[in-house]
This record gives sequence, structure tokens and C-alpha cells, in this order.
Amino acid sequence: MLKVTKETELEINAPRIIGTAGRILGTLANAGVNLRAFCARPEGKNITFLLVTNDNDKAEKSLKAAGFNVKRNEVISTLVRERIGVASEIALLLENAVVQIEYCYGSSSGKGEVLLIFKTSDNNKAFEVLS
Repeated sequence: MLKVTKETELEINAPRIIGTAGRILGTLANAGVNLRAFCARPEGKNITFLLVTNDNDKAEKSLKAAGFNVKRNEVISTLVRERIGVASEIALLLENAVVQIEYCYGSSSGKGEVLLIFKTSDNNKAFEVLS
């Protein structure tokens, strides 16, 4: 792995209606906040956005000003060389350490590196295992 980091992601739960994604992502863009990775998943009538940014304080402040509720979650980010099977290898390392992956998502620039985000049952242990 190139880099393993303990990070904080922002979680926003919002109504699942047309325009919600644009409001959230536009709010960040207008605040000058860069998204490093994000995930959006539907949950019934709502949608949950998980965001890893370059400036969580500025992102949270601007999202709250736009009327969104924001929660912070501790996660592990891994920057790895892009290749077939790399995510599987990480999952196996965590499994062997008896660390449950609660959820994960990733982002690739297509330039040979992938940023993978993991929320686990024990982020401290996951960090140790992957570092």
C-alpha cells in the first residue's frame, strides 16, 4: 500500500428527490471544497451521502448552512496502486485480523492509483493491519 490514513468522512442523510445530489455537491463546489471520494446510497425515501473531502470543517459548515444535517464517521483510507485483486487482498487482510468491514467504497483517477475507504468494526486495528 502506498498510504493508509485514519480519516473522517461526512455523512448526510437527505430526502431522495431530484436535485438533492446537485444541492449537496454544488454546495461543496461553491465553498471551494474538493471531494476526494464519495458514495451515495438510497435508503427507502432517503439517500445517504458519504463524503471524504480536503476540508471537512469548511464542508460541514457550508452543508449545515444549506440546511443539511451532517454526521462525522471515522474511516480508514488506503491509497493503493490500481491492479486486479488489490481490494480483495485488503479485505482478506482485515478478515484474517477479525475486523468486520461495515462498508467500503472507492475512487480511481484512472492514473494507476485507487483511493479505497473502509468503515470497520475496529478502525484502529484495521489501521495497524494495513499500515
